[in-house]
Amino acid sequence: MTATHFRLQNVSIAPQLEAMMPSPEPSVAEVQEAIIELLRTEEIGILATIDADGRPSASYMHFASDGLVVYTHTFSYTRKHVQMQRNPDVSYTMSYLPPSGYAGRRETRYLQIQGRATLVTDPAEIQRVVELSLEQFPWAADTSMYDNIKVPDQGQQVFYRIEPVEGLWSDNRIRLLWRVLLEFGDGGKTITNVEDYNVAVGRRARH
Repeated sequence: MTATHFRLQNVSIAPQLEAMMPSPEPSVAEVQEAIIELLRTEEIGILATIDADGRPSASYMHFASDGLVVYTHTFSYTRKHVQMQRNPDVSYTMSYLPPSGYAGRRETRYLQIQGRATLVTDPAEIQRVVELSLEQFPWAADTSMYDNIKVPDQGQQVFYRIEPVEGLWSDNRIRLLWRVLLEFGDGGKTITNVEDYNVAVGRRARH
């Protein structure tokens, strides 16, 4: 094999090798920034509430985010409203799944959150959520969905604020199946601790 041939081979495989190299471990601040980015760019997630018999009930929902705190819109006659009024403990998941499917797996990332849902009753906060929703969902500007939302005892449309308590963040951009457990503080506005998932479940020793 000539030196020229060797150099050409190295050039041809360099991009593949670079793509396989994991990124450095992110800081807590970088994890928080990545999660906020996902929450602001993806609008559809799955919300799980608890029914009267203690069984989970899942629904596709639109989520508008204010940092790490999210809001979701529903109606007072829905089962999820009744369930969240009875039990505010909820869970939701959101993800970015590349259009190329498996070929784009190194861009996949997802968030799983356990949190508490609170009915929004303050008119100023309701208006703030409407503004956040219109910013995040451009299509909503062409609808009348948010034109006449009132406080809960004056209308059927309602917003819930979901403050995260614990969660899981997976980001294949770091490396495949890279996952961390999350703890939140300050009413869910900040991430206070990140723990390697494999360490937490005993698949890797603590140092």
